Amino acid sequence: MFLHFGILLLLSQGIFGEVDVSEAIDGDSRIIGGQDATPGMAKYQVSIRVQKGNQDLHNCGGSIINQQYVLTAAHCIVGWRPNVMSIVVGSHQIKSGGQRYKIKKLMPHEQFSKVTAKNDVGVIQVEGSIQYNNNVQPIGLSNRQVPVGTTCLLTGWGLVNKEKNIVPNNLQMLFFRTISNSDCTRQLSRTNNKPFMPIDNGQICAGHPDHQGTCQGDSGGPLVIKEGNNFVQIGIVSWGIPCGHKYPDVYASVPGNYNWIQSKIK
Repeated sequence: MFLHFGILLLLSQGIFGEVDVSEAIDGDSRIIGGQDATPGMAKYQVSIRVQKGNQDLHNCGGSIINQQYVLTAAHCIVGWRPNVMSIVVGSHQIKSGGQRYKIKKLMPHEQFSKVTAKNDVGVIQVEGSIQYNNNVQPIGLSNRQVPVGTTCLLTGWGLVNKEKNIVPNNLQMLFFRTISNSDCTRQLSRTNNKPFMPIDNGQICAGHPDHQGTCQGDSGGPLVIKEGNNFVQIGIVSWGIPCGHKYPDVYASVPGNYNWIQSKIK
């Protein structure tokens, strides 16, 4: 289910060289445009699937936060039934590999609004427990707002060519830098998306190079930063101007929704 707003949300151009997450976050010079993410680098990455007839389709991204729960965007799960959805973890490729889990419960934020795109955060409870291994690990959640200008990393299987509807098989990755909510509001107010203004404390914005950014299929995916020796999630892909335009992309803020998330996974 791609955002109904006429805006978009998930990663467009892939972007780095073959490096692990720490090298990517640190800005290693080998990371250049147009490259796939390294297999196994984002062990927390989830592909949320929907069953449509005989087709098993990637719908959104998500992240493993513990053995029972996956974090994603509310718009990725609202209106769906658990029995037509599943998650796949542990695979770098969308067409093969990984472990599949059925879904027990879908929990979009109770105050999520398609009209304003606010509170766009949701939690998925799986049946059974996600088994950790060398390719499957959880991501920590940040409970602190990050400074403006922080380098962050997004991974996802969103369209790499919107006009030709090209979906990548390999996981893609892209650098972003956070910007202030006031600057984000100022820039996005120039578009036709004024009902979504202003950007509030439950949201975070990140800028990107022109012709790169989120696109359909990236929604719900994790925006992460390096914090000490660990990596933590700060954002969930929510919406943007499709795809890869000069405007910043908008994420549900993990710190801004931290208490709500914790209330759903205890």
